[in-house]
Amino acid sequence: MDIDARMHGISNALKELKNYTDVEGFVTDLEYHVGQLSYFYDELTPKQTGDPSTTFYRPKHIPKVHQIAYFNLTRGFPKELYGGHWCYVFKYFKSKFVVIPTTSVKADSLPPDPEFQLDIAVNNFKNGMLTRLQLSDMRTVDIQRLYCGKGFYDVITDREYIVQNVNKMLLDK
Repeated sequence: MDIDARMHGISNALKELKNYTDVEGFVTDLEYHVGQLSYFYDELTPKQTGDPSTTFYRPKHIPKVHQIAYFNLTRGFPKELYGGHWCYVFKYFKSKFVVIPTTSVKADSLPPDPEFQLDIAVNNFKNGMLTRLQLSDMRTVDIQRLYCGKGFYDVITDREYIVQNVNKMLLDK
C-alpha cells in the first residue's frame, strides 16, 4: 500500500471537484481525525494497557444524558450535519454517545418539521433558549468527538416528552 500515492490521488480528486466549495474544511477535518487517531494509538494506548481494544479515552468531565454538549461530527456525505455541532445527549454507552445534532432556531426559522425535527428549550444556551433537534442526523459517536471546552447545558424540556417524540418519529411510517 503506497500511502503517498493514494494521498496524492485524493488531493488531485479534491482539486477536480467542481461544485464542492469547502475542500479546506474537509482537509481540516481530516487533519483533526488523524490527530485524534495519533493521540489514541501513540499516546493514550501505551499509557494505559498497551492494547487498543482495552484502552479508553476518559475526559475529566462528560455530559449527562439530557444535556447539550459540543461534538466534532467531522465530514460526512452531502445533507449530513458535519463539523462542530451542539448535540443532545440521548444515551451514553461507556465510550460512546447516541446524540441528536441540533441547529439554531432563529426568529425567522420555519416551524419544525414534525417528521424529523423537535424544538427543545435549553437553560442558559447561546443566543436564546431554543435549539432544534435534527433527528434525521441522529448517530452514535465516540467519546473522543466530545469537545469539553464549550461546556454542557441542561435541557429544560421534559426528557419523557423528548423520548416520546423521538420514538414517534422513529417508529411512525
